[in-house]
Amino acid sequence: MDSNRRLTLHLRLEDFVALAFFLISLMLRLLVRGVEHRRLSPADVLVIIPAMTLLLAKELVHYFVVGKKESSASSTDPRSFVRPYWEIVRDWFPYLVILLMYYSLWGDATHLLVPRDRDAELIALDQRLFGFQASLAIQRFITPRLTAWMEFTYFFHVLNIPIVGCFVYLFRPRARFREMMSGLMVVTFLGLTGYILVPAIGPMYTQHSLYTVPLRQPIAFFNQQLQFMDFARIHRDVFPSMHVAISFLVWLYAFRNSRPLFWILSPFVLSLWVSTVYLRYHYLIDVVAGLALAPVSFVLANWLFKRFGNLALPVPIPAAWTEGLEQMGVTGEAKARKASGGTEDHP
Repeated sequence: MDSNRRLTLHLRLEDFVALAFFLISLMLRLLVRGVEHRRLSPADVLVIIPAMTLLLAKELVHYFVVGKKESSASSTDPRSFVRPYWEIVRDWFPYLVILLMYYSLWGDATHLLVPRDRDAELIALDQRLFGFQASLAIQRFITPRLTAWMEFTYFFHVLNIPIVGCFVYLFRPRARFREMMSGLMVVTFLGLTGYILVPAIGPMYTQHSLYTVPLRQPIAFFNQQLQFMDFARIHRDVFPSMHVAISFLVWLYAFRNSRPLFWILSPFVLSLWVSTVYLRYHYLIDVVAGLALAPVSFVLANWLFKRFGNLALPVPIPAAWTEGLEQMGVTGEAKARKASGGTEDHP
């Protein structure tokens, strides 16, 4: 195809990881449904295909809004007004994509490869490695006030990313923020893979009859928050503990960017790890897996970002669109003609 009929999008690493996750998920669903001779239901692609479309559409919008910064651009050009706001949206877009990746496993998606829950194996592994069941052993320390603190720190998971992300975005180079977003995408990809390979519902359900001390606390607000989080969860999100993995990863980026912020967050993050067992959401092996996953994701994402932070993706376009796009200065010969008069801002 002629070069003037190809639009080159400059994907960020964060976008590429998300696209890879959604494409692999879709291929798995198609393959499993085909082998089992089951129809592909709308629920199977309800998040995956719109999310993929949204990612690519975002790249197109970014290209036309921000991709060309010409020295001759008029101050009345709407793009000059929209550009700074759009760049903020684009920088934070991976945060939305993480939610889309998580909810793509809604329903029976975690049983794509493994058709039954693996709680029995996780319980046996806990017993073999540690000699006890952590959520049962910790009952001796349960008090209403401690339960209130545990519920707050468990909910703190929702605030952790925005707190550190905003700090890095406002006070550190933009590359540091993108590095953190890349780390979050990688840890989410690997963690959700764990959900698929080791589906489990957690001790809250499998060991319910063994608990002798109820989880009561005096502040009703935190109960409401936990009820909402329980409602919003997918059904099988146990191994590894993403509360632990993501909070640890964000904590590492806090350490990298601000030691005072790192120390301020320390009691909340450490308590959050304990809360995953205290509140009976996770087995101890889930916590250990989350602790191991975070530094691996940190090192891998930083390495990938340094080498593949921006990736060029040629996109063929219909011939009928070529003339209009050339007038906008985004394809073929027009791109070459304007090379000397302006610079292209690669996202």
